[in-house]
Amino acid sequence: MLQALETTVTTANFPVIATLDPLIGLKHLHEQRVSVVIADQRMDAMSGLELLGHARNLQPHASRILITGLLSVKMLTEAVNCGEIYRFIAKPWSTPELLSTVHNAVHRYELLCENAALQAETQKLNNQLCEEKLALESRVQRLTQQNNELERALERVRAVRGDIFEFCDAVLSAFDGSLATRTRRTVEICRQLADAASLPAELRDNLIAAAWFHDLGLIAISRDTDPQQGHDVGHATLRDHPAISERFVIAAGLGEALGAAVRGHHESFDGGGFPDRLRGRQIPEVARWLTPAAYFVSCGLDRQSAIEEMERLSGVAFDPHVVPYLLQIALRAPSPGAITVAGAAGQAQFAEVGHRPSARPGQQLRFS
Repeated sequence: MLQALETTVTTANFPVIATLDPLIGLKHLHEQRVSVVIADQRMDAMSGLELLGHARNLQPHASRILITGLLSVKMLTEAVNCGEIYRFIAKPWSTPELLSTVHNAVHRYELLCENAALQAETQKLNNQLCEEKLALESRVQRLTQQNNELERALERVRAVRGDIFEFCDAVLSAFDGSLATRTRRTVEICRQLADAASLPAELRDNLIAAAWFHDLGLIAISRDTDPQQGHDVGHATLRDHPAISERFVIAAGLGEALGAAVRGHHESFDGGGFPDRLRGRQIPEVARWLTPAAYFVSCGLDRQSAIEEMERLSGVAFDPHVVPYLLQIALRAPSPGAITVAGAAGQAQFAEVGHRPSARPGQQLRFS
């Protein structure tokens, strides 16, 4: 029977290990992998079901087939349902039925192995995913901590800046109350301008800082200069005040970029300003936002005249992208003429940009 079974399976091109001793069969199962285990129920050392039970423990994916003519159908069915055996073949067997069962058993083994490999790969990927998730959570935690530290550092910077701005206000107030008033108003207009244009936080902060410092250099101008006798000297000093303001910014530790923005607040969009005659996008972005705001505050005109002047100077003295936002604010802001400043002095400063305000009917404007 064993020889007939071996010959039948071998002719189907399956390599076969055949033995009469079930213990030798179990030894083979310890040493090498097989796809199908076929056992007769009647053996001397142990029954077929006992052998297949051991085989299940040794190689659970191997398909187990029992050949018998003795067991009841009920017992065999229970053995199949409990997973002890894959199929049973009754004696005498039909060769086509036997080979078909072996083919299916091999195919089942291959599917089980593939499924096990896929499950192992899935488990490996799940483990990697869990590790990456933990690593990501750790990175997020570190980034959150760094972000919190950065926020605290920014708060400290803002606090320091606040102290510096208070110092600027105190210096300007001690030097010239009207200049301090004009600076505060410029700062407020710049805040509203930043909100209206939804400027990024960094640009907004730098614009407000530049507004505090932009006219600080005026404290270096001698108030004893005689406009009639020392006119040229006086205007040379006036043209120097953006550079002086820049030095104050750098000395306060606010950086060269902000200093350059303050230095450029009298530059003109068409290149006719001072001190460096920058043009268009050469002018620092902060300065392009600050210049028209400072002009609106210091021009000394009534609201409507100031609006007309800003429209006229859009694209000439001022960045045309900025002017529309400032016009929105000008419509609801206090009239520049109502601000307690030396209006004529403010007009004279912006006349130095190279674009003189238009004279209103009955008004005489004289600039050198």
